[in-house]
Amino acid sequence: MTSNNTTAGILIGHGELPLAIQRTIEKIIGSQEHFEVVSNENCSAPELKNRLVLAMQNLGNLDTIIFVDLYGGSCANVSTQLLKQSFNQKLAIICGVNIATLIKFFQYRDRYQFSELVSLLEDTGRKEIKTIIP
Repeated sequence: MTSNNTTAGILIGHGELPLAIQRTIEKIIGSQEHFEVVSNENCSAPELKNRLVLAMQNLGNLDTIIFVDLYGGSCANVSTQLLKQSFNQKLAIICGVNIATLIKFFQYRDRYQFSELVSLLEDTGRKEIKTIIP
């Protein structure tokens, strides 16, 4: 269950949302290393892809999870295109990101192997969606 390498993360989303999520997480658990934020604000799909590739380059060869705000949107589509390219690290995409999932990512990314971490985060995302009806 343990891994010697950390897993990096990229948060990509629409408008100011990714930056707002990053600021919120920093208020809760502090600033995090090996984490990049990408926004699609004021850019075309090719420019968004360039921003995402640059974020990956900034992380070096670390295995990386790309957290996307909305499945089926431009950010998810561009992220999915990267899976078809050849990189020297493992990649996964988790769509429908929430703050609880990202906090869990930062808590466990140094302790779990990549595939186990991805499964844990997917489960966390699902479990954190609750309906409260008075």
